[in-house]
Amino acid sequence: MIDAHEHTRLSGLAAAEAARRLEEFGQRTRFQGTVVLDDRRLRRIMNRDDPAIYPGTYITCVHDPAKALCERARQGAFEGLGDHPQCQPLACRNVALTRENTDAWRGEIELVDQQLTKGCPVTAGHG
Repeated sequence: MIDAHEHTRLSGLAAAEAARRLEEFGQRTRFQGTVVLDDRRLRRIMNRDDPAIYPGTYITCVHDPAKALCERARQGAFEGLGDHPQCQPLACRNVALTRENTDAWRGEIELVDQQLTKGCPVTAGHG
């Protein structure tokens, strides 16, 4: 996300916060002439400088437990943030959207429209 400058093309309630965090992450972890090959050192860098941004299919979660609506995020369980069934993307202030996220939403809308046109019942998730 940061290496392709995709953080500058985010939208949604948490877009500005995501861009700020990723910009800071890029500044702190800038290439300084050596490549980190030690797993422990890399984990230490990531733990220290983790921007807490979790891309998913439909949203990009910009984790802030104070704003989180899902119990998973409030409790600090980061795995799967951005792609889990408790996510409330239309109401949560931790949501930022990439172009890929909005394309996924458009795909779902097209699928629902097709099902409605055919007179098929619409089911949550996929038809």
